[in-house]
Amino acid sequence: MGGVVTGTEWAEVYDPSWRPSFTQNRQGLEIHFVGSCPRCTHGMTFNVTPAIPPSAGVATRGAPEEFTMYCACGHPHEGHPDGDNSCGAYWPYEADLA
Repeated sequence: MGGVVTGTEWAEVYDPSWRPSFTQNRQGLEIHFVGSCPRCTHGMTFNVTPAIPPSAGVATRGAPEEFTMYCACGHPHEGHPDGDNSCGAYWPYEADLA
């Protein structure tokens, strides 16, 4: 759609069954997920800080955790609140945060 959102209201789940693929890399305590928003298709980075930092002595990797990811594309979208530079989409995402 390239920045114009149609047929879906502001801040609605794009598709709850959608399981996107994001590149994951750790920088300090944060994990950066880099990919594209499923609704507006703009490139984005979504940052997560795990509750337990990797240096806390956890010896085994944890099970994947589900959390809510949302569009963080940084682009203004027509018909959306002023100053909110995203399309407003959010979706469930699962990743190993350990």
